Amino acid sequence: MARSRIKQLEKLGVTQVLFGGRTKIGRLGLVGIGTVSVVVRATVKGEERALKIRRCDANRSTMIDEFRLTQAANRIGVGPYAEAASKDFIVMQLIEGEDVDDHLRGIKGVGTRGRVREILHRVLNQCRKLDLVGLDHGQLSDLRKHVIMAGDEPYIIDFESSSLGRSPKNVTTATQHLLIGGRSAPLVKRLLGLKSHEEVLQALKNYKKDMSDENYVAVLNTLGIFI
Repeated sequence: MARSRIKQLEKLGVTQVLFGGRTKIGRLGLVGIGTVSVVVRATVKGEERALKIRRCDANRSTMIDEFRLTQAANRIGVGPYAEAASKDFIVMQLIEGEDVDDHLRGIKGVGTRGRVREILHRVLNQCRKLDLVGLDHGQLSDLRKHVIMAGDEPYIIDFESSSLGRSPKNVTTATQHLLIGGRSAPLVKRLLGLKSHEEVLQALKNYKKDMSDENYVAVLNTLGIFI
């Protein structure tokens, strides 16, 4: 197995694997860890990249499907750019930042409400793009693990559970996290002046039945986002 993986890395142009990051396995620092893979920094053709490594105990035999789904998201301007892949690895753009809840909770000072609304708008617009092409992410009920904020720019990551074969629900699940389930939800609700979830939930229900532009705009309007 080790020889096979070394050969794969050579073909992908990986010259160095770097262990550093807030996530730890023993003394090793990682960019991230999931049920299917771990993510580390790597040098690829002289440039720093993120390297996703399939775990030996993963419930799938290859990273190629995830690579293709990430490429599908890339084609509509969503997600970190996936450059190359093999059976056990994906080489992709390295995105560094903080999770969306921590980022929202850290916004202070003049213009806070406007910045929060703009971030919600950007996150939901990316979810909308995924909905329109029928790509369901599958894990956006917990945005903390699946949206990285690079400054005020959100990146949806980890398409390992994504599918083009089921009904997409990216906008609905992301909105529910931001307004109800997420750690930043109480703050977001207060800043948006929302005393109740009812109007938002009704707009999401209508959107789920018919993902028209009109129903998507109606969801945004309940959040005070007018376009």
